[in-house]
Amino acid sequence: MKHSLTIALKSHSVAIERFLRVVRHRGFDLTHLQLNMDDGQYNMAMTVDSDKPIYLLTSQLNKLVDVKHVTLQSLQQQAV
Repeated sequence: MKHSLTIALKSHSVAIERFLRVVRHRGFDLTHLQLNMDDGQYNMAMTVDSDKPIYLLTSQLNKLVDVKHVTLQSLQQQAV
């Protein structure tokens, strides 16, 4: 199942590395990533794909100290 997320991160380069490491460790495949710097923070739009429930990822991302907020944008079912 594909999930679209928007994330606001503190503007530290290590924040992006930590964030992407959690995505990988939770078993989600990153299929799209867009990163912008705005108002002193990183704004990230990403799409992930996995059969796992999305809350397994979002709950861990929200725990990261550099993450300001994570928003689930939409859900898409894969065609069978």
